[in-house]
Amino acid sequence: MEHRATPPERVPGPQVPRSAVDRRRLLGWLAVPVVLAAVGGEELLRRELVADASPGPTAPPLSGPSTAAEGHVHSAAPPEAPAPSPIDLTGRHWSDAAGWGGAVPGPRSAVTIADRVLLDTDAAVGSLLIEPGGSLVFAPERSLTLASAGNVEVRGTLALSPAGAAVHALRFPSVDERKFRGGGMTIANTDTGLWVTGAGYLRLDGAAKTAWVRAAAALGPGDATLTLAAAPAGWQAGDELAVTPSGPPDGDDFSTRYDLCTISRIDGRTVTLTAPLAYAHPRVAVGAGLTLGAEVLNLTRSVRIEGTERGRAHVHVTSSRRADVRHAALRWLGPRQPGKDTFAGAPVTEPVLGRYGLHFHMLGDAGRGTVVEGVVVRDTGSHAFVPHASHGITFRSCISHRTWEDAYWWDGPLDTRTPQAPSDDITYDSCVASLTTYEPAPRGYRLTGFSLGAGTGGTARDCVAVGVQGATGASGYEWPETSEGIWTFERCLAHNNAQNGIFVWLNAQHHHSVGQFVAYHNGGWGIEHGAYLNDFDYTASVLYGNGAGGLVVHALGRDSGTVVDGLLIDAAGRSDFAIATAKHQLAGETVTISRCRLTGYRKAGVGFRATADGHPDDIAVLDCSFGGNEVWLDPESPPPTRIVLRRAGDRQAVRLTRGGPGTAEPQWNASAAPVAVDTPPRALAAPSVALKDIAAVTDRLKT
Repeated sequence: MEHRATPPERVPGPQVPRSAVDRRRLLGWLAVPVVLAAVGGEELLRRELVADASPGPTAPPLSGPSTAAEGHVHSAAPPEAPAPSPIDLTGRHWSDAAGWGGAVPGPRSAVTIADRVLLDTDAAVGSLLIEPGGSLVFAPERSLTLASAGNVEVRGTLALSPAGAAVHALRFPSVDERKFRGGGMTIANTDTGLWVTGAGYLRLDGAAKTAWVRAAAALGPGDATLTLAAAPAGWQAGDELAVTPSGPPDGDDFSTRYDLCTISRIDGRTVTLTAPLAYAHPRVAVGAGLTLGAEVLNLTRSVRIEGTERGRAHVHVTSSRRADVRHAALRWLGPRQPGKDTFAGAPVTEPVLGRYGLHFHMLGDAGRGTVVEGVVVRDTGSHAFVPHASHGITFRSCISHRTWEDAYWWDGPLDTRTPQAPSDDITYDSCVASLTTYEPAPRGYRLTGFSLGAGTGGTARDCVAVGVQGATGASGYEWPETSEGIWTFERCLAHNNAQNGIFVWLNAQHHHSVGQFVAYHNGGWGIEHGAYLNDFDYTASVLYGNGAGGLVVHALGRDSGTVVDGLLIDAAGRSDFAIATAKHQLAGETVTISRCRLTGYRKAGVGFRATADGHPDDIAVLDCSFGGNEVWLDPESPPPTRIVLRRAGDRQAVRLTRGGPGTAEPQWNASAAPVAVDTPPRALAAPSVALKDIAAVTDRLKT
């Protein structure tokens, strides 16, 4: 097929405008307290999102009967994507000059493929276009690298599926991030990366391996062997591992004490390293019979899509055909550019809109059935996994490591008054967000590992958020404002994040449930719960040794109110309170804290600290046990609407006031008088949490 010495010109995408709204005006618009107004404004400035003005042409539906994804059912029946086809190895060989008209393409060639081609040798091109009906398949038995100076666009088929110990790599060695324009559907020659368009089919199918396993024993500096909680599948000598931090939130680096190491030998659950560890990674007894070791993440895969450390590319999928992306390592993606802002006198960079690690862009129901398994996105300058307005995608046993911006995310709204475009039926199963960063760190407001955005049918299960950096409101998991999604959230873990385990800043219209959640050794709160009014249930969870405390409550309830039931909160001597209240913006329904065990705090189990200019507290603390003084009413807080306390084992509840009728209780800084409550006494509830010590099993494609 034809190949040319210089790449053909393609009309570049339109320049995406940046928001003209300045920081001061944004802060003035937000009806939140001063400190939280800064948070909201910085969130908007941090993301600088611009809605797509034109989503581009809609791909034609695929033929075949329609199906609905498990769970939420849409009224529009999505087309069924075809099953993976066997790899066709019958194409002409890349190395055969006759197939190219007498000369094999070289590093300056603009290559177009409209027939079947088998890559049987390392190759370098200027750019690559695979037309509809064309295919490029890497020879399975060989380790091969295809390097492209410009874009690789797939309208036909691109397949990397190595056999045995072979490694397949697609590399972009000449990316100039300064030239990126960003945008939506339109391909730009300036924005070098892998584009899957039209009805193109992308098949990345590396050797299956266990994504991560927890350590079965405490690890210390100088250790050169690791004992794992279970024997991993597919690990081998030469694989690169990341051992996550797990120590207490002491010192500025408690959330960044990672060890990167290489396997020398593996025998069952025992891994021998090529060099000893530098840091301690203790096992942590968080309570409820649960002891957790550091996660050991395997970052090596036999399929690799890479830019370079100085030139990051991206992967952009708009195809109407379902992609198959399994056991691939995507590295040095997500370009950044110098921004207009500075920090401490130095310029800072910002991400390029729409150019992320693995980006499924506005697929709608065409995305249904897509499974992304065992994929690693690492060393990437922007979001790692982005199912933007794309429904029914499952991410299983995926890892983001050392990425910038929210790791698992999709495009948000322009401002806090505009709802986010939904992505429905998104599943994060056994996924890890590790070492999520922002530039500069002090402005990383509400940075998060998992942004649980708008849509229905979402699931986050058995996931881990660790090492998320950022500033006020940063977290392992976030329910963001203007982005209410309906999520099943269970058995997830957040530890050693610079700020919070969970951050909720949502004025919910729907009921939300968080169950079997564990947060330990985070620098802020285990759970920070806002914003004004919402309807949440937190049940059967464990919050241990978090720097600020277990739970802080900004929001009062809506409808049935917020309920915190059956939690074990052990402050481990690190905070004055296990639970604390903050400023309530609006009057709402009662927040009920029931059947919880609160211990390890320095001053009181529950501290009522609402500021004088907010709405008073309306909290019922019922049938809880305490490891010391039960409650404390801040002398500067206004008279509460209602504070009720009934300790575990008591039949009589009391209403607390400051200086009101009843018996003076100096240890509470309150007066207590008997009061009737609607619910009879109930027994203390011990949380039963079963976290898995090994990632969910993944496999190669069957055809």
